[in-house]
Order: sequence, then structure tokens, then C-alpha cells
Amino acid sequence: MFSQNQIIIIKVAITLRLLLDRNKNFPQTLSENENIINSYEKISNNSSSDLTKATVNAAFSGKKRSAMTTVVLIVESMGFTMIDFSEQYAQITDRQIIAFQNNILNKKF
Repeated sequence: MFSQNQIIIIKVAITLRLLLDRNKNFPQTLSENENIINSYEKISNNSSSDLTKATVNAAFSGKKRSAMTTVVLIVESMGFTMIDFSEQYAQITDRQIIAFQNNILNKKF
């Protein structure tokens, strides 16, 4: 079905999406949470590097491998730690990987 590399790429994309969803679902009030990072553009703008929106999009797409430095920058830009990332990553199931393939990777744009 998938090579080990493909599984890792997909699990990274799923994990990043789940962390972003946590930020999107964070209760927001106009004054307190204006800096919630809840979009690819905000991630690239909030990074301490020259991380572009295209690079962020590629990491979330699951179609190609992202450098570990890119993953770390994205995770930290969203306000999470690599511990948060690893805990979420470890919980990804085969069912989620298959669903990601069916719903994301096989989409025609």
C-alpha cells in the first residue's frame, strides 16, 4: 500500500492539520486571542524564518517530504512544542492514513 516514507509524510501532514485544527477551534474573543495562528498565511508570517506560505502548504499537503527544520518552524509558529507534535503523531491510526489518502491525496484540483 504505502512505503514507510509515504506513511511518515502523511502522518506529519495529518499531525500538522490536527494541531492547526486545535488552534482553529480555540475559543476566540476579539481582544484576547487575536494572535491565534489558524491559517497557513499566519503560520508563515509568525515563523522566525523565511518560511513561505507555499512551503507551509506543501507540509500540510502530504504530497512531498518536508525538512525537519520546516516541520519544527511550523509547529513552533502555531504555538506548539515538539512534544505536542510527537504526542499527536503517535496517535495517528491506519484508518486516518487511509482516510487522508482518499480525501486529500486523491482529490483532483
